[in-house]
Amino acid sequence: MPTSDLPFVSVIVPVRDDPRLSACLSQLIRQTYPTSRFEIIVADNGSREPVRARGDVHVIQVPSPGSYSARNAAVEQSRGTILAFTDSDCLPADDWLAESVAGIAAGAGVVAGHVQVYARDARRPSPIEAYELVHAFPQERYVARRGACVTANMTTTREAFDAVGGFKSELLSGADIEWSQRANAAGYLTMFRASAVVRHPARQTFAAMSGKLRRVIAGRYERDALEGNPALAPWPRPRSVLPPLGAFRRAAEAGELRTVRARASFIVGEFYHRYASAWIATELAWRARRSRRAS
Repeated sequence: MPTSDLPFVSVIVPVRDDPRLSACLSQLIRQTYPTSRFEIIVADNGSREPVRARGDVHVIQVPSPGSYSARNAAVEQSRGTILAFTDSDCLPADDWLAESVAGIAAGAGVVAGHVQVYARDARRPSPIEAYELVHAFPQERYVARRGACVTANMTTTREAFDAVGGFKSELLSGADIEWSQRANAAGYLTMFRASAVVRHPARQTFAAMSGKLRRVIAGRYERDALEGNPALAPWPRPRSVLPPLGAFRRAAEAGELRTVRARASFIVGEFYHRYASAWIATELAWRARRSRRAS
């Protein structure tokens, strides 16, 4: 196909105070997809040191909080008939755009690419890194079970985005899952494409995992409230207080865990994830109940 006939793509990257953005942009600039057929828009969501524009990267300032507000603002200023989303801490493969566009050409309304999680040292990962190597960003499972995907690696058409509407910017977590489920329900096929790859660093510390869990569980409650179900506070399920004994089997079977040390770290990480999730869910549910009683 002549280059001029290829669809024009807008690549959208929200960022806030992330030094890893430079590496992400370097990977985007070296895409095999013709440079004349895509633009890169960085949506700076209130960085302490504003991101500076450069010749091959357009930067917009988005003062309203939240990465989904930033993505919506970038879409409004974009020119592409195809919208490709990734995050500032991701490293897209050289053919990421070409593969994502090929998925759209094959009939997908939304392409969910593979998110390859990596550790600083795969032979000696921290417990949280080991947990994420196995569990983080299961795009194929999201698509198969929920018709959903995450914006670390998501491509769609402008037609679909306009028809479905933007991300719910009032959600600070999970708006990508919510949006892709809306798109799926509207008839825009979500397809997993293993060959459209971005690499994503595993979280490293217990504090980082705790922060993620708090954001995700609070986001789940926010979605319930928006859907008119404020009573559905995220109380932990009874099984969440049981020890995750399956972690031992998963540690033995997971191909991502290359050493005995990595498998041991994974087991620690899975136990932490189980009980931190239960604690945070209980705390947030208790606060929600007190808030409703006060009102």
